[in-house]
Amino acid sequence: MKIRFLLTPLAVVAACLGTAIAEDDTPLSKEMSSMNRNLRTLKRQVADASKKDDSLALVEKMKANVAASTKLEPAKTSEQPAADKAAYIEKYKAQMADLDKALDELKAAIEKGDAEGAQKIFEKLSDLKEKGHKDFAPEE
Repeated sequence: MKIRFLLTPLAVVAACLGTAIAEDDTPLSKEMSSMNRNLRTLKRQVADASKKDDSLALVEKMKANVAASTKLEPAKTSEQPAADKAAYIEKYKAQMADLDKALDELKAAIEKGDAEGAQKIFEKLSDLKEKGHKDFAPEE
């Protein structure tokens, strides 16, 4: 009986949090989450030459995420003044193109077996992510 008494409030809180998280799930956020998961996996295994093919496949998945994300608009687009929306979207697409180029560089480094070069590209990807989230991610 006591356990049910304790678990009921926890279940209510969990349900509320789940609903709040689900509201933030946009097609763009789903693409970005997928890309982030793949990037984390890739960082762990990039130095392992036996996983080269898997690493290259992860880069291709991330490139597909970038391609899909480029077709979408950031949530903050609706907050932009009408006169600035086109420039805002162009800036977003330019940053996505930079991300795609960095992924091409990462793919080349993996193909060469250059783990050190790949690590430098991960730093570049981190900078691009930070800049992109600062410019385009909704405030939390």
